[in-house]
Amino acid sequence: MERRKFDKSSKRRSLEICLYFIPIPVFLTALCIGAYKLRITEVIDIILYKICGYTLFDSRLKALAVKALFDIRLPRVILSMLVGAALSVSGASFQSIMKNPLVEPYTLGVSSGAAFGAAFSMAFSLMPVQISAFAFAMLSIALCYGIARQKEQLSVISLILAGIVISSIFTAALSAIQLFVDPLKLQGLIFWTMGAFYTTTWSKVFSSVGFMAAGFALIFIFRWKLNILSLGDQEAKILGVNPALYKGIIIFAATLLASSSVAVTGIISLVGLMIPHVCRMLFGPDNKKLVPLSMALGASYLTVVDTFARNLFTFEIPVGIFTTFLGAPFFIILLRKVRSAGWN
Repeated sequence: MERRKFDKSSKRRSLEICLYFIPIPVFLTALCIGAYKLRITEVIDIILYKICGYTLFDSRLKALAVKALFDIRLPRVILSMLVGAALSVSGASFQSIMKNPLVEPYTLGVSSGAAFGAAFSMAFSLMPVQISAFAFAMLSIALCYGIARQKEQLSVISLILAGIVISSIFTAALSAIQLFVDPLKLQGLIFWTMGAFYTTTWSKVFSSVGFMAAGFALIFIFRWKLNILSLGDQEAKILGVNPALYKGIIIFAATLLASSSVAVTGIISLVGLMIPHVCRMLFGPDNKKLVPLSMALGASYLTVVDTFARNLFTFEIPVGIFTTFLGAPFFIILLRKVRSAGWN
């Protein structure tokens, strides 16, 4: 019996280590796939040549290959990994802090609020895109939390319904903005709201990486507090933790991750719902492990989906369409099982 438990624990530990390293082969494979095919040896040599001026496999580097990889494919793959990790960690944080298995940036209306803020900034240029997206994302989560909270309680269904209402309001406001946008920009704005990486440039990567790094750092530092906060406010106070303070920090960081993602890619839904639950089912609810595992699996998942989206047909399909089709059945299954899971 003890040997069986040891074998099971050993297998789980091996799977956990593999999951931490899986973004590396996914990253290299995604860089190879595209209209212009590249070998892994070429990819490695181009990156090394750009960084330090040397090659490892002595590949014959063509100017077109260098440009295709470094100017087009590399920033896109990096951004898809950053966004996948950001949305997954944000979803894991919201689920733990609100003790609700159905919440994530999309279902809480955070993504819609951030999309409205980003589009508002693009249309009228009143403030930087990232700042505007974050401001309206924070407004969205505050409204959602305020509507759903009654007598110090947050019910599962009330939070989801509040998220639907807030999301609908910001979606309608986003549609209203489209009426005032230059017709030449309108098509690009509509395509952007579907969630896509086709406009990725190095400037977009650099504009978002600082905000994401801040969000990742805060949640990673305080991830062990999530275990205490998930017990409830009274239990957290008994254990000497100020729930209001740490909830504020986690919500701030999770919203920052979601809004900085939406600002550069549009709405990519249900990534933050699926990935944390997959990690939780495989490795348990301990947020000290759940946060970094969600980061690794989320980065890999969205990069794989985006690689399919840009190569499946001769034209590109917005990645947000794929993530919705994949995540919707998962959401339905969770919704049916939420009571039996004891989250109420």
